[in-house]
Amino acid sequence: MQNLLTIAIDWANVNWLYVTVLAIFVFFSTLIGTLLSFRTVFYGAVLSALLFAAAFVFWNYYPHGLPLPTLMTAQQQVQVTQANPTPSSRVQARLPIYVVIAIQRITDPEAYKPLPEKGRAAAEAAGGHYLIRTGNIIRLDGVTPERLALIEFDSVEKAQAWYTSPAQKDADAIRSKSTDSLAFIVEGLGQ
Repeated sequence: MQNLLTIAIDWANVNWLYVTVLAIFVFFSTLIGTLLSFRTVFYGAVLSALLFAAAFVFWNYYPHGLPLPTLMTAQQQVQVTQANPTPSSRVQARLPIYVVIAIQRITDPEAYKPLPEKGRAAAEAAGGHYLIRTGNIIRLDGVTPERLALIEFDSVEKAQAWYTSPAQKDADAIRSKSTDSLAFIVEGLGQ
């Protein structure tokens, strides 16, 4: 319950029509369920739940042309298993590991100048390989970073060793002093 209190809700973007319609569904489902159950609480609760579920499914799926939720087929289960590999399959597949560095804004261009070369040297020394290092980013939506780098490593351990290496610590000191940025490790998909 305490975790629910810490969830940030963007009240400006709540779909109030949707909330109102759901509240009306609950009200009428409860009213009809109670009337049909001849005031027996258990049957009223069951009927209310069934009526609400039917109204909810109709409201969510029918107007959007979505298929009704069903049990997964064997083919879908295989795809889910492949998309969420177990630790043992990760070892066998050797999924690529990527470090993403998003520079939201360069705050001190003069201090920033040595960073690309120092960063490249630190990554290559640790076995990293740059896949992307660019400022040519076309915005689709959201906040677009000013620069983006994507570095591939063979394992999380190698990426973490790179991040804690003295050469990368020097590069990170420049990055934190001259930019607003963030860096993180993500696991890629196997071929």
